[in-house]
Amino acid sequence: MFRKTSAHAFFEDQFVLRKTLPAFLEHVAEWEALSGDDRFEDYHHFVEAYGDHPRQSVEIFKANPDNEGRGLFVFAHGGFWRAMEREQSRFMAAPFLKHGYDVAITEYRLMPEFRLADLVDDTVAALGLLSDIAARAKLSSNRIISGHSAGAHLALHATIQAEQEGTVSSDDLLLLFSGVFDIFPVQETAIGDELRMPIEEVVDWSLYPGMEINQPVFFIVGNDETDDFKRQSYIASQLLGRGSQNNIAFVDGCNHLTVLTEFATNDALFDALLPGLRLE
Repeated sequence: MFRKTSAHAFFEDQFVLRKTLPAFLEHVAEWEALSGDDRFEDYHHFVEAYGDHPRQSVEIFKANPDNEGRGLFVFAHGGFWRAMEREQSRFMAAPFLKHGYDVAITEYRLMPEFRLADLVDDTVAALGLLSDIAARAKLSSNRIISGHSAGAHLALHATIQAEQEGTVSSDDLLLLFSGVFDIFPVQETAIGDELRMPIEEVVDWSLYPGMEINQPVFFIVGNDETDDFKRQSYIASQLLGRGSQNNIAFVDGCNHLTVLTEFATNDALFDALLPGLRLE
């Protein structure tokens, strides 16, 4: 007749991926296989540091080492701000390189050793580095700034700050995969226990009505993701003043991890999505 449950149990099921995705490790292993050096033998790539910490670095891939690319795709990995490495996300460079884009995969320090403001600052610094070396590395000023899950959160907040510093333009595009923009429900989960966020930090770094951003924003989400991961992109679009735009794509048959794999390996999906990203 009825079933009793708790909000804690609901949000654990929504966000703790190792519980809800039995093949979690297999999906990550596939990312790692797709990110191996053998996949990029035909492309020049190198690492640049933007700070003294070992994780403060960016790996840059050139579609053509002698020329400026068609654009620059910048990607921040996920991991709920406390896990994963940029080396596991190199596969996201592949489709853009094939289309003539240069690519930058960013790294950042992790929580709980560092606070969320530090991670945002790292992403801002990475964007600043890319501007500083643009002439030397022949990097385009036409940029797509992207991230997955927590990396989407970092990409969004870093873009807002970097524009104030003059290293991001209003012409740049934000491409956000399955982002976590409302942190409140995450706080009361096992992930929140690991992050150890005080409520002030949750408030400071969750989206709020009237938040201003000047860049076009496009969201990509797996259609098989949990309800709250889907809600995250809906509410972000609404709170950023883009709620009337058709700027959220749900990819059939994909969960929180495989949505990236599908995007990076399915040429038809990539070709269908890329032309429609710039929305007015």
